[in-house]
Amino acid sequence: MESILNVDDYTPGRYARTKVLQQAGFTVREAATGKEALQQAIEHQPSIILLDVNLPDMTGFEVCKLIRKDPKIFGTTVVHISATNVQSHQVVEGLDCGADSYLVEPVDPMVLIATVKAFLRARQAEEALRRSNEELERFAYRVAHDLREPLRTIITHTQLISRDLGPQLSASSAKGFSFVIDAATRMQSFMEGLLQYAQVTHADEQIGPFDCERMLARITADLKATISASGAQITHDPLPEIVADPGLEQVFTNIISNAIKYRRESVKPEIHISVQGGGAGWIFSIRDNGIGINPLHKVDIFRMFHRMHGREIPGSGIGLALTKKIIEAHGGTIWVESEPGRGATFYFRVPKIPVKLAGEITPPSSPQ
Repeated sequence: MESILNVDDYTPGRYARTKVLQQAGFTVREAATGKEALQQAIEHQPSIILLDVNLPDMTGFEVCKLIRKDPKIFGTTVVHISATNVQSHQVVEGLDCGADSYLVEPVDPMVLIATVKAFLRARQAEEALRRSNEELERFAYRVAHDLREPLRTIITHTQLISRDLGPQLSASSAKGFSFVIDAATRMQSFMEGLLQYAQVTHADEQIGPFDCERMLARITADLKATISASGAQITHDPLPEIVADPGLEQVFTNIISNAIKYRRESVKPEIHISVQGGGAGWIFSIRDNGIGINPLHKVDIFRMFHRMHGREIPGSGIGLALTKKIIEAHGGTIWVESEPGRGATFYFRVPKIPVKLAGEITPPSSPQ
């Protein structure tokens, strides 16, 4: 039986609404103040909160904001109900504060019940999709994890056999061994990427201070050989210390690696990293002078296994999908602007304070 929290300081109205919901088969709890509503929501975690806008200690808008900041209840469906705050700008404010819907009293009992049932259907569908995604991620993780060792064995022993036989191998046999090693190596790279993708879940589990300057220094050290071989030049604006998950480093690594990989022939890669700290989020940009991206592929490149090039440029089609997943796990967005032959600029936005930690962490200051 689904539970509903009915929040209203007007006793007769609250009582009438509770009766209607109970007669429809729902379990109903009540609250008359904002503070009481938050306590009840955290303790009982209802499926839906019917939230009056006018409360004695705080507005329903303020209550909704606090709900969206609490990791225990941030995903709860909130429906504002009001008889006085019915102007368009008030409805917009309520929705902007995080409410899922806004009802104006008097609300017909049949409309109220139908609205509640509609949101419950949406929650059930969302929950089913979440479970399906989790099962798929567990399957992908298991497959990728279990195949790593056999692939490593195939590569190692094929190389050993090829080396031991040495001159005894005919040209065709040597070429066959080379094909086996190359195919197994590509599969191993694919499995590593799939494993990384499956491991990305909720970024806020390890959230903490994240020094972008030190992060970039680590990346350039790890890519030293690639940078040296390509002659790449990596420059950057002053980078801030932010609040993020360590997985964000993989985002920078993937985009910078791609900028070097997809360079123009006979042109040294030039990569520049910028950041803007306006508003509630950091907007990073990574610009390169590479081969660019056809505008038709601006969305497709972030999809799993999507590749625009053949085997002449190695890759698994997982890197940018992983990048997108990490950014979205932070509550952010990522996009690209590019023209073929004129380089690309990847932009991604991450909130200065992740939603689940709002109110608990003071964001670092913007770079000077």
